[in-house]
Amino acid sequence: MGIAPLPFSLITLNSDLDRYEAADDRGRHLLVVGNVFDRIANRIVSPDDFPVILREEDPVHALLTDYWGRYVAVLHDARNGQVELVRDPSGQLPCYYRQHSGQLLVAHDADQLFSAAAAADPDWSILARHLRNPMVRTNETCLQGVSELLPGLSVTWSQGAAACKPRWVPLIEADLIDKSVEAIADRLKREIENAVSAWARRFPRPLLGLSGGLDSSVIAASLRARKADVNCLNAVSGTGRGDERSYAAAVAAMHGFPLHEAVLEVHDIDYSRSLASTKPRPSSSAFTQAIDKASADVAEACSAEAHFSGGGGDNIFAFIHSSYPATDCLLDTGFGAKYRSTISNLTRMTGCDMWQIMARSIRHGVFAHRPFVHRVDERFLGEKTAEALPVHPWIVRGGKRRPGKRQHIAATLEAIHFTEFLNIGGRPTIYPLLSQPLMEYCLSIPVWRWSHNGIDRSLVREAFRRLLPEEIIARRTKGSFGQLFEAGFMRNIEVIRSMLADGQLAAQGLLDRAACLDALSVPERLRPEVISRLALFVDAEAWLAGRSRH
Repeated sequence: MGIAPLPFSLITLNSDLDRYEAADDRGRHLLVVGNVFDRIANRIVSPDDFPVILREEDPVHALLTDYWGRYVAVLHDARNGQVELVRDPSGQLPCYYRQHSGQLLVAHDADQLFSAAAAADPDWSILARHLRNPMVRTNETCLQGVSELLPGLSVTWSQGAAACKPRWVPLIEADLIDKSVEAIADRLKREIENAVSAWARRFPRPLLGLSGGLDSSVIAASLRARKADVNCLNAVSGTGRGDERSYAAAVAAMHGFPLHEAVLEVHDIDYSRSLASTKPRPSSSAFTQAIDKASADVAEACSAEAHFSGGGGDNIFAFIHSSYPATDCLLDTGFGAKYRSTISNLTRMTGCDMWQIMARSIRHGVFAHRPFVHRVDERFLGEKTAEALPVHPWIVRGGKRRPGKRQHIAATLEAIHFTEFLNIGGRPTIYPLLSQPLMEYCLSIPVWRWSHNGIDRSLVREAFRRLLPEEIIARRTKGSFGQLFEAGFMRNIEVIRSMLADGQLAAQGLLDRAACLDALSVPERLRPEVISRLALFVDAEAWLAGRSRH
C-alpha cells in the first residue's frame, strides 16, 4: 500500500535509529523512529514484521504492551485527521515538537525544529522553575515555542486542539507483598538479563562504563556471553571514593572482559561551555565534559558502537534511605510481623534510631492521603515564590497513596532526565537498567521489599550473588565524582564569578547577584552543597551563552 503525505514531519539524523512505517486500508499510518524489541521473543523487530501492529484497534496501546525499546511514534488517522505522538516510557530518545505553518514538527534535537535563520528565545519563567528544581519537568521547555513530550505520555492533535495524557503508568503488584525474596530475585535477574542481551544484539560492540558499583557490575555480568565483543572502562576521578579500580578489575577478571582505565583530567572541564546548547533546557553539567572526553577516546580506540551505562540503577532498585518504606509497609500490611521486620531492616541499613523510624513512618502514614509535593531550593534566587511545582502523572496515578512508592517513581523520573547528560563522541549512550520491562517490574515491587536483612538493593544482590565477586555483593560504599567536580569548580572560579556577576540570569532578576558573589568571596570555605547549587546557575549561564552563539 502506498503511504500518503502526512500533516507532520518526524526529523532525525542519527544512524543508530531504526525506522518503522506501516499503513492500513482504514486510513491509519504509524511511523516509529528508534530501536524496538518484541517483548515476548525479546528480539529486534524487523521493519517487514512491523505492519502487524495495525491489526490492533489501538496500535499505540499495542506498542506499549507488546514491544519495548527507545522510540518515538506518531499515529495519523486520515478519517478524522487526528495525530497522536507517543514517547516510550524509558525516555532514552528525546522528543521535542512545535507547530509551524499548519504542520507538526517533531525531532529529537530541538534545533532541528527551526530553519537555519530562525532561533527560539529563552522562556524565562520556565527557566526560573528549572532553577528551583531541575529534575521536575513538564511539556514546557526553557525555549519559547518548543515542547517536550515526557516519557510514557502522548499528545493528540484533533480539530486544532491538543490534549496530553499518560499512556503508561507504573503499577504496584499486590502479590509481591507476600512472594518470597528468592522468587522476586529470580524474576528480577531474568528481566535484567533480557534487557541487556537485547541491547547487546542491537549494539554488538558496546563500551561499558564499569565503575565497580553494583549497577554497572550487574550489566557486566549480563554481558558475560559476549565478552569477545565488550570493552569496559573505569574512570578514575580522584582518591578514596573517586578510585574504584579494584572493584572494576574484580568484575572484569571474573568474566574475562578487557578493562581500560582513564584518569579524568580537571583541565578538560570548561564551565564557560555547555554541552546542552542544542537542547531546550540546560540539561548538562560541566564536570561531565571530562567523562565524555575520556569515554569518547576509549570508544574510538576500540571501535565501540555504543556506550552502555549503569545509570538509573540506584533509582529503579529503590535505594531509599528514609522511613518511607516503613510507611508503605504499614499501609500494605498493618502493625504486624512484616512491619516490625521492615523497621528492623531500615534501622540496620540507615543507622537511625528504631523508635524514630517508627514514629516517622506512622506520621507519614496518617498524612499519606495528602498530594505529593516536590522539594524546591530557593537559595541564591532573585525571586521567591510559594507556587508548587507540577507533579508528573506517574506519581499521581502510580503512587497509590504510598509515600515510599511516590519517592521511588520520582527517583526513576530523575534517572530518566539524567540520560541527557552524557555525550560520548556522537555514540548513543544506552541505559539498560531503564528498559521498560525491567522498569515496570522494579516499580511494581513494594519499596520495603528492597531492604531485606537491612541491606540496600538486596533483591538485585540476591539475583546476581553467583555471578559477581563477593566484594561487589558485600560492598556498601558508593563511588563519587565529588573530588573532580569540586576541583573543576575551583579551577574555573574566576570565570564562574564573572558569569554569575555579569550574566543573563542576574540581568533577568532570576539570580541574587550579591548573595552569589558573597558565597564566592572566600572560595576555600565553600561547602560541597553550595558548590553544587552555584554550579547549576553556571551551567544555565553557559547554556544561555551557547544558545546566543548558536
